[in-house]
Amino acid sequence: MIEIQNLKYRYSKTAPAVLKGANAVFEKGKISVLLGLNGSGKTTLIKLLAGLYRPDEGQITYEGRAADLMSIKERSRKIAYVAQQIGRTDDFTVLDYMLFSAANRVKIYELPSEDEISLVKATAERFGVSQLLDKKLGEISGGERQIISIAAAVVQNTDVILLDEPTSSLDICNQYKVLSVLKELAEGEEKTVILSSHNPNHALFLNAAVFLLHDGIIVDFGAAGEIVVPDRLKQVYGDRVVYSRNLEYNEISFLC
Repeated sequence: MIEIQNLKYRYSKTAPAVLKGANAVFEKGKISVLLGLNGSGKTTLIKLLAGLYRPDEGQITYEGRAADLMSIKERSRKIAYVAQQIGRTDDFTVLDYMLFSAANRVKIYELPSEDEISLVKATAERFGVSQLLDKKLGEISGGERQIISIAAAVVQNTDVILLDEPTSSLDICNQYKVLSVLKELAEGEEKTVILSSHNPNHALFLNAAVFLLHDGIIVDFGAAGEIVVPDRLKQVYGDRVVYSRNLEYNEISFLC
């Protein structure tokens, strides 16, 4: 279980607060989706949970242990973080990049074992990207790089996976491929998955717990079926939220 209490954060002393007292409990072995407009605090909250930032006020605890007491090595064994974009690592092959995620289990100067290589290959197959393993990161598309970064987080083999808009660069087929794997990780392997998204329908597909952020505050939360309805979403997205059945056209979705 992950709990945040009265979490506040600003990027500088003179900047306005990005988070203004967020409170939430993210249940173990469940998927939680952060929804909200641009600038509502989703990315900042993900980075705080990952330990990339420290809150100005408030506390984050993992299974009752204060996050700021965890060493970097301990954190790497408990928490995997996926940013919106991979840093510039164009000269590495996809296989090598994914193997970096085993660093929390490999001793200094020790080469990855055959078991680690087998895990990378199995994970790549799970995400449908086995054909990319021998390519360099600079040779593949932005969407493929995003899938690889998510697959690498799975190789890290942590209890918690944090993802900042993990489907932002993906076509509709790969969006639901990635979401399906995340769903399997939570339901079948009891991983705690927390992700931000701009698509409320993703929360429905995942049967997730939803946290609605607005202006740095979590203004509503609950099961996706309860929160992803026009009346609840309007408090964040405005009065133009409707069901697709109320439109003059039929929206396309994806059946998995």
